[in-house]
Amino acid sequence: MQKENVIGYLPDERPSFGKALVFALQQFLVMLPATVLAAIIMNGFGLELYSISAAILASGVATIGFLLITKFQIPLYYGSSFSYIGAVSIVVSYAVDQNSSSASVLGSVLIASVISGLMSIGAGLLIRFFGKDKIDLVLPGHITGMIAMIIGLSLSGNVMSNILNVSSNGVDWISVFVSLVTFLTIAILTVKLKKGFISQIPILLGLAVGIVVSYLLWVPNQGNGFSFSNYQSYFQGIISHQQVRIVDVMPWVTIKAAFESPNLIGIAIIAIFPIAFATIPESAAHVNQIDLYVDSLANQKGKEGYGIKNKLDMNLIGDGVGDIIAVMLGGPAGTNYGENVSASAVTKNFSSYVFMITGVIAIIAGILLEVLNIGNLSLILTNPVVQGISLYLFGAIAVQGIALMIDKKVDVFDPKVIAVMGFIGIVGLGVSEIPVSHNFVLPGIGVAAIGGIILNIFLNLITNKKGVASA
Repeated sequence: MQKENVIGYLPDERPSFGKALVFALQQFLVMLPATVLAAIIMNGFGLELYSISAAILASGVATIGFLLITKFQIPLYYGSSFSYIGAVSIVVSYAVDQNSSSASVLGSVLIASVISGLMSIGAGLLIRFFGKDKIDLVLPGHITGMIAMIIGLSLSGNVMSNILNVSSNGVDWISVFVSLVTFLTIAILTVKLKKGFISQIPILLGLAVGIVVSYLLWVPNQGNGFSFSNYQSYFQGIISHQQVRIVDVMPWVTIKAAFESPNLIGIAIIAIFPIAFATIPESAAHVNQIDLYVDSLANQKGKEGYGIKNKLDMNLIGDGVGDIIAVMLGGPAGTNYGENVSASAVTKNFSSYVFMITGVIAIIAGILLEVLNIGNLSLILTNPVVQGISLYLFGAIAVQGIALMIDKKVDVFDPKVIAVMGFIGIVGLGVSEIPVSHNFVLPGIGVAAIGGIILNIFLNLITNKKGVASA
């Protein structure tokens, strides 16, 4: 019997438009910091690639596309993924050495991300027709977990060098202090805050604290020592620095530029396609998480469960389509956001209708930001703040890889598993790129992923020949 007095909305339920708008605004604010931050970080490797307004707009369109593909059965928001940052940094590093343009880099990343999206769609179709066990055979936990771990750790050197900000005067200790304050604020809040909506936004709160400390200490000390005039210079720089325009990141501009540097396309593909492997377990985790919350609410309402955990194939296909939509609109490739899942759990609002409105709000916000053209607002986040957040986020990605291996009960005493994990870890972290020729390099992450998969298949074959079951 259905219980009407239970507060909350299931995927196929619609709150009134007023309530839906409030819920949608909240979901928009939850996703905004991470979506913008991913673009900001990737703009900090030497070339300005992404338009912030395009990143926001693309996330909104991709979310609506995801909801349509999944027939509004999986209430999730699609935003920029941090998993791609390491791969993009490799492409940018090579492009800078070769004096390639931002447009050619973004076009190469676009092409590679489309291929990654198609791989996600292929994985979804494979699960749909043959079952999840087939994916696990090719991509067991000790491979996907290790790939996720090295993705998180691959930028550790870059983050630490930016935090220390060493110059002829030595270490920039103010930069170090601001970065650590930002990091520690996030860390403390994630530990102390356990309930309520505020517990779901520790990164946003840490960012706010970091900005305040930056403006008190770091900004006025830019230049030849402390001076209040440094404030004027810094904010004038924000206003006068024009952000990347949406029209400049559209595919008809970037793809054309990419084919002027075909080597860059190959490098981007090898660097980026392993990310699809790492995001499959992430998608599965989000599906299982949302399934628990939705079925719990359905049970309270006296309804049958929605069985969202059985829709991993649909979710992966939606993810792949979301990737393709986002990059074709000039935004970063992405993933479904756990932050929005948590916000839904707190508010007990899982209405897909609300997420559609959230997508519309993102589209409107992206267009308004572009039309107003009020400077590069991303510079409000000072470099020490961005690095402090990166220190936390990249570490979290690495730890998620370890958590995945624990969840999959990976036998780290199995010689075969040791060999595969060791290869992926040492190659993936030991070299960022392998120069094949003057004009072409192999990204370390790509070599580690491909080599690990091939090595695992080979070791499975020879152990099977001996009559030993493969893991």
